[in-house]
Amino acid sequence: MILLYTLVLLILALAKFLVQRRVAFLEWRHTRLARGVNALLNQAIFKQGNSNKPNPCQLAQQQYLLGHMVLKKDNAERKLLAWLGVSEKLARAVDAWRKWKGKKLPYTLGALDVWLFLYLIDYFGAAEILGTRRLIQMVTSLWSN
Repeated sequence: MILLYTLVLLILALAKFLVQRRVAFLEWRHTRLARGVNALLNQAIFKQGNSNKPNPCQLAQQQYLLGHMVLKKDNAERKLLAWLGVSEKLARAVDAWRKWKGKKLPYTLGALDVWLFLYLIDYFGAAEILGTRRLIQMVTSLWSN
């Protein structure tokens, strides 16, 4: 059963690693989009000729692109926050599973080991050979000789 505990711990640790990699990717993507939004926001709009009015087409295009980029950034931020929540829950689960080992694992899994061993003896029909009466007879016969 220690093998089962180790396997569950390994699966949880692998899931935690994969989720953390996903969070790192989403964080990188959000940062890249935020930089793009800032660059687009700070971009200067050139004026037409000697006029002091900005070109309305360029202004409309910049506003459209800015709105599109902000929408993408908000979606990326929403995904990032959701995956951060999953990552934190998984980290707590891994920590709780690691702490559980020293407290309840030896007793619980030891009892499961004994139950599984006795079940397998009964299932394969070896109860006559490995039964308690047979073992007691073997031990008493060894001591009587």
